[in-house]
Amino acid sequence: MENFESKDFYIRNKNIFKKLSIISGVLLVVFFVMTVAFYVLNNNEHLSYEVVEVNVISAHSANPLSKTDSDRVVVEYNGKNYEVENLKTNETLKYHTYLSAKKRANAYFSNGKIYANIEGIRTTTVIGTIYFVFLFGTLILIFTTAVLVGCVVEAKKREK
Repeated sequence: MENFESKDFYIRNKNIFKKLSIISGVLLVVFFVMTVAFYVLNNNEHLSYEVVEVNVISAHSANPLSKTDSDRVVVEYNGKNYEVENLKTNETLKYHTYLSAKKRANAYFSNGKIYANIEGIRTTTVIGTIYFVFLFGTLILIFTTAVLVGCVVEAKKREK
């Protein structure tokens, strides 16, 4: 009779790895299906926003070598200053151009915030947030399932 201590870790926990890999695989499939469903729902969701003209107050492009610096654009709309949400680098440059030319820029106003693009509005909705939760959950489960399946395979190899 073999001593419990002398058994290999993988062989000793093979059944646990099998059960966990099955559970993880099932969760992966569920999360993947939910990710696709919420992606479709998010892209078909009716968004409430209006295209507005804003005055650019300041436009700051981040230093690419800095880890703490970020793009920042402040605009004025209806007498209030807003920081533009969901900026991309090329959009910051666009706002620089409007600032130097002293022209009004187009932006998107939704839920009391100014956005640089419609994708920014889409990602802040409840469905958009749920979509990202399932997306990141799917990515984590891909890794977890791969590790657990690898443990089961390793246990089978060591049993031989």
